[in-house]
Amino acid sequence: MNKKASIILIACSLALSACIKPYQPNVQQGNIINNSDLREIRYGMTKQEILFILGTPMVIDPFNEQRWDYFYSNRNPRKRQTDQRLITAIFDGQKLVQLAGDIDLANVQALEPSTEDRQHGGTVITEPTQKVKGLFNRLGIFKKKDKHAIRKAKEAKKKAKKEAKEEAKRKKEEEST
Repeated sequence: MNKKASIILIACSLALSACIKPYQPNVQQGNIINNSDLREIRYGMTKQEILFILGTPMVIDPFNEQRWDYFYSNRNPRKRQTDQRLITAIFDGQKLVQLAGDIDLANVQALEPSTEDRQHGGTVITEPTQKVKGLFNRLGIFKKKDKHAIRKAKEAKKKAKKEAKEEAKRKKEEEST
């Protein structure tokens, strides 16, 4: 009997240990290339201005110092995907004459904000990933209410009532005239 129980215990512990995955962080490499930064770039800017906006390039071609390559890679092991961006700045002397890359840079001004635009001062701002503690909180029972959200909802309700009253008053005045 002890032999059966120990075999079952070992099988169960092996099965449970296979369910545990170690934490795998996102791996970011290169220069963070924001769409908001790309919108600031204009042809004719100097190398110093480009350095200020995009930072030090990943590669300065030793055979052609007029070409700077900026590369960014973000690997998310949980989603098994890698996002990459490559921007190439080409200069004529000290002035920017061409900007090429993986994205359509002809319409730089129309670029939507990218996920990297949420970074500030070299620190990427992310959403909190801490799980809600407690079984009742996860199920939504006895959940703490967000006071800020409740206050905003009340203000919106008041505003809607006020606008409805004003609209009714305006219609009444129109009908009487």
